[in-house]
Amino acid sequence: MENKDRTNKDQSDGRAIIFGGLGAPARWILLALPAVAALAFLTILFWPASKDTPAVLRVGVLPDQSPEALQQRFQPLLDYLSTEVGIPFQLVVPGDYAALLGMFHNREVDVAYFGGLTFLKARATDGALALVMRDVDTRFRSSFLVRADRPEASIGEFRGKTLAFGPRLSTSGHLMPRYFLRQEHIEPEYWFTNIIYSAAHDATALLVRDGKADLGVANAEIVEAMFRDGRLRRDEVRVVDQTPPYADYVWAMRNGIDATLYDRVLLAFLRLSPTDAKDSAILKKMGAGGFLPVLESDMKSLRQIAASMELLG
Repeated sequence: MENKDRTNKDQSDGRAIIFGGLGAPARWILLALPAVAALAFLTILFWPASKDTPAVLRVGVLPDQSPEALQQRFQPLLDYLSTEVGIPFQLVVPGDYAALLGMFHNREVDVAYFGGLTFLKARATDGALALVMRDVDTRFRSSFLVRADRPEASIGEFRGKTLAFGPRLSTSGHLMPRYFLRQEHIEPEYWFTNIIYSAAHDATALLVRDGKADLGVANAEIVEAMFRDGRLRRDEVRVVDQTPPYADYVWAMRNGIDATLYDRVLLAFLRLSPTDAKDSAILKKMGAGGFLPVLESDMKSLRQIAASMELLG
């Protein structure tokens, strides 16, 4: 795919924090991380009055891999947050992407690990409060997969074949790959004979490996993790193309949580350091070099694309 940086041209237009309720002074304090301790006071100052402090913070995550893989990935982070914040963090794996949005809406989870699209929907519907995103999430990619023994060298050669997307609400498994295909004048429903929607990114990769889809598109990070841990072999599946970069995953908290608790969770994320051995192990599980504040400019292009495809209503 050509012009791979076109979605990020407005991501450098300043770093205006997306957090609802934080004024300009708090934004500058947060960007000056050496002075981040002052953020707690400023957040309280600009935050609506609230006294909702759960005894346990239920953390919902996108079911983009098997439950076993999700448990291995997230539990070290949740153990760290439990210790740092002083409240137990409990992992909740919903049945699908829509179920996570429903649980967030019904206040059955307090913190959620959303994809870009699901975050924008939760923000629009329920006032989701952004916490952080990983450093890699400002420039995320999706990988188009084929069996290693296939002769095709480009996506355009798969006309009339079967394409496997991920879940319909997935940013990296559906929204952005569909958008970029359209930029290449490929309308999936007309270009491909059959379209499959899998339940998760690892499931998409296995559909390709097992010959049930000719071409599949999945979260590039998960694909590489599957190569590393042996769930996929490079002599079975290869990457034929990647999307240009875009903003993706966001950690968010539900509206109504006490401001001081929000601050403690935010600061715990930001304190994770790649130079600390224990922190580095947690970050490695998360596929990150560290966590960053979520900025309005990060989500601008994604919001425009989702709106143009009528996915935010």
